Amino acid sequence: MQPQNAFSSIQIEGLLKKNDQNVMLTCKRGVSIPANLLYDTSPRVRPDGFWVRPPSKLPAPGNGTLRVIVKEQLGKGRVGTVYSVDIISPEERPHIPPLVIKVSDRYRSAKLAREAWFYEEMEHLQGVSIGRCYGFFQVELTEEYEVPNWRKISEESAEEADEEERFINSWDDLEDERRRRLAAMTPNPAAHLTFVRKHHLISVLVLEQLGDHLPVGVTLEGIEQDVYDLHEDLGMLGIEAVDVHWRNILEASQTTEKLVCPYHDYQHNWRLIDFDLAQKTDRQMKLAAGCAHSFLRTLFSNLVEGHIVDWD
Repeated sequence: MQPQNAFSSIQIEGLLKKNDQNVMLTCKRGVSIPANLLYDTSPRVRPDGFWVRPPSKLPAPGNGTLRVIVKEQLGKGRVGTVYSVDIISPEERPHIPPLVIKVSDRYRSAKLAREAWFYEEMEHLQGVSIGRCYGFFQVELTEEYEVPNWRKISEESAEEADEEERFINSWDDLEDERRRRLAAMTPNPAAHLTFVRKHHLISVLVLEQLGDHLPVGVTLEGIEQDVYDLHEDLGMLGIEAVDVHWRNILEASQTTEKLVCPYHDYQHNWRLIDFDLAQKTDRQMKLAAGCAHSFLRTLFSNLVEGHIVDWD
């Protein structure tokens, strides 16, 4: 299988326009925010503190270029838009599964960079509890380029960006306790501010395409425990997914190998997605996963009755 860090750039057809003409979008490998994403807690903390990310098992980063054509929009969220794509090149390559791209909205690159950081943090859970990530890419555009969905939310996003900038500029005035708690949701202020101020920065997260959502109106026998265990996997790292929704649980890909879970000793059939709101804490596993479990109980009972609960 193609190493997940084989590509240093991505070329995307069918996404970008200039003077009403389709043009190629080329993005280079980006850097996830070197963030303070840690949330110190007092109850039931780990005796040894925060879980420490082990060295990556991937080979040295490659210099390949991934070229894709946008097929269709699959979803739209608070950070960006997800598209399915056709892979055009490289033509001769190890196996690459079907992919999707998650494209940031205007002023949302910092949030997508945060999500990329969590995929890096959970590298050993890719293909186990979460989907595989094939890179995070960025480029700064100029005014004449048009990106789908950007114009529709630009005013709203500009107001949010201004609010974020005001908050970050007042960071030093916050009380220590308040600052520590907000650090869980706000990356390193200096790094985050560079993203907020780049109003034409577009970011792309490349992920393996996963399957369907949880079924609705049928028994979830066998599925419920699988999903509970996914959150326990994250909890082993002190990570809380936070955004526990039906839309953020997808069936595992049928085109890639399901790896055996190192914590539960079986192959999960489901995957968690969307980590821009995730938190890394120093909590023990049961507490880190406990909040998600309470939401899941409500979600599952309603799904069996034919209802999708949305907490937004």
